[in-house]
Amino acid sequence: MKKILFYLVMLFLLAFVNYKAFFYFDRRSEQAAIVKNEAVTRLSSEEISQIQEGDFILRRGFGFFSNYISKELNDSIIDVTHAGIITKRNDSLFVIHSLSSDVTDVDGLQIQPLREFLRYSYPHKIIITRLKNADSVTGLKISSLAKNYLTKQIPFDHKGNYDNDDELFCTEMIWKILEKDMHCVKIPTEPVARKKFFYSMTPMYDTIYFDIKVNQYEIKNK
Repeated sequence: MKKILFYLVMLFLLAFVNYKAFFYFDRRSEQAAIVKNEAVTRLSSEEISQIQEGDFILRRGFGFFSNYISKELNDSIIDVTHAGIITKRNDSLFVIHSLSSDVTDVDGLQIQPLREFLRYSYPHKIIITRLKNADSVTGLKISSLAKNYLTKQIPFDHKGNYDNDDELFCTEMIWKILEKDMHCVKIPTEPVARKKFFYSMTPMYDTIYFDIKVNQYEIKNK
């Protein structure tokens, strides 16, 4: 019995080491890509001028999981992999978003200057959306709710349980604000359709829900 327990412990440790090693090398690869693209402007001054507080920013990130999301959770030439909410601090633009501690130093809700958020994006693969027909008051409400969740230090939803609000992944936070807090959108409630909805990036740029303010994919493919 002790021998079996020993082997089980060793297998667990081996799996854990491999898991950590994978993310270590994946982050190193991501950092190399960031440095390689450091000099490339992500958003022009004209594009930045289109942004309002409470808008949503979508980017195509680097790394293994971004590669997976880009292919499996989109259904067109658009291959965005991550989303956040634009907010302001002292008239400067920031992004509130949720990331796993496997890929960042903070697990869950965090805030970054827009410039820093953009460093983690492939050039020419950014979309800015705004809730359909939203005015500035609505945008401020979205931003305020995002700031409120930030203060609660809500962890990342590693299990993908999209109806448990104690943990949130990036788009889950956005839909929680729009569906449950503000009651301003209707999204699927039937279990299979709801799961498909949450496990996809496509609703985040669906014009049923959003007005698209910046779409670099359109520009790239003209």
